[in-house]
Amino acid sequence: MRYELVSPEEINIRESKGIVKDLYDPIMKIREPLSEYKVMLELIQQDPTLARAFDIIVDFATHRGFDFIGGSKDKRDKLRTLFDTLNFKQVLPNLIYSLLYYGDAFLELRRHNSKTPTELWVLETTEMRIVYDEHGKVLGYVQRPFNMAGMSEEQVLEEENKEMEDGTTQGIPFLEKDVIHFRMKWIGSQVYSYNPSESISTVASTKLYASNYLMKIFMNMPPRYLAHLAGVGKSDYQFAKKEFQAAKTNFTHTIAFSRSNDPQSKLQLQKIEPPYDKELIEIIKYLNNEVLKITGVPRSWLEESGTENRGVTEAEQRPFDVKIMSIHRNILEPSINRKLLPALGSSKKPKETKSNLAFRFNEISRKGEMEILDNVKKLKEMGLKHEAVVTYLDERGVLGLDPDDFEDLEAKNAELAKDKDSFPSRKPMNKSMKDMTQNRNVAGVSDKSGAKMRKEATA
Repeated sequence: MRYELVSPEEINIRESKGIVKDLYDPIMKIREPLSEYKVMLELIQQDPTLARAFDIIVDFATHRGFDFIGGSKDKRDKLRTLFDTLNFKQVLPNLIYSLLYYGDAFLELRRHNSKTPTELWVLETTEMRIVYDEHGKVLGYVQRPFNMAGMSEEQVLEEENKEMEDGTTQGIPFLEKDVIHFRMKWIGSQVYSYNPSESISTVASTKLYASNYLMKIFMNMPPRYLAHLAGVGKSDYQFAKKEFQAAKTNFTHTIAFSRSNDPQSKLQLQKIEPPYDKELIEIIKYLNNEVLKITGVPRSWLEESGTENRGVTEAEQRPFDVKIMSIHRNILEPSINRKLLPALGSSKKPKETKSNLAFRFNEISRKGEMEILDNVKKLKEMGLKHEAVVTYLDERGVLGLDPDDFEDLEAKNAELAKDKDSFPSRKPMNKSMKDMTQNRNVAGVSDKSGAKMRKEATA
């Protein structure tokens, strides 16, 4: 059995015979993103549950790192050094945050007097626009670093083409080859991605209103006590109020005072119950669960619950793991392998190797890694060759091994097996002592030893 990784040497830009959805809408002159990026950004920033859920997804998607497979060991070592130089470990979380927040992410391949990129920059998604034809072929990108609120399409185009003092336009154009466009939720013929969090917008807005209502309750709490001063005038009322407040400078609860001119009335002190809304708290918990349902983050990680057990937690963990693997395998790796690596000059297959170089994320959990290694042990017992074992590991995210690593290990074990001094436990037993443990009676003494001891005693 032989595995071989195959990837195209250069990316093929999408150019379908079909027509992009809504392209010939007569009222639209420029193709804007499918969702309002800034609105989603504000919703996420004001929702602690949603923000923390995205933090967890980014942490899980990046904490195990990445490596390179295929090609030669020297080429992989050079790529590791190059990615460190390009600061890719800090670029990667930025990319994933943009994908989660907006659905689209744009990575600039910055070249400074070089044919290959010397810097990688994540562009501001909220300001980007894609230029493409009726078949979906991307022609370029434009960044609009200006406020477009209230502008018509004609005004936006005018601002984009407005010439600056240095001769450049206010809108910053990018060639297609200088930007990699990542899409989180690509559906149908659209060039832009749909926003994966769009279905959360109603729930998040409702939760925001509920939280604001709860905040106003605490901002407008009524006094805890009401003191009624009966039969006193206005001056006496003010004096009594000041005297009471002066004597209670450390009193933590607010007190309201009232008075009456009726001399028959007496001083009364009444406690007022605060307007806590327990049903509102339950509604906010329900909204939190709806938010977590969309993100895929296990509820027990963010919400306290007395009904969770190990079986429920593992059942929730599995869809989350699949989500992280989908982000790795279906969204990030294809674009990096098809566009970034060729741009860095690392796409061509060396003559001495059987497969192209490729970027690959590590297995996301140590538990999954151990299961893969257990399977490898069984495959090796079946006679699978070292090259096939390495390919099997590469495909499943256990990276950093070469076929030579296994061969060196087996050769070392063979040399140790020939060296008998290295294994003293394997030396044969002294023949004169091989029967020492045989033919013992219940007292732990053999018959021969007993007879010899009796003969010595009578001599």
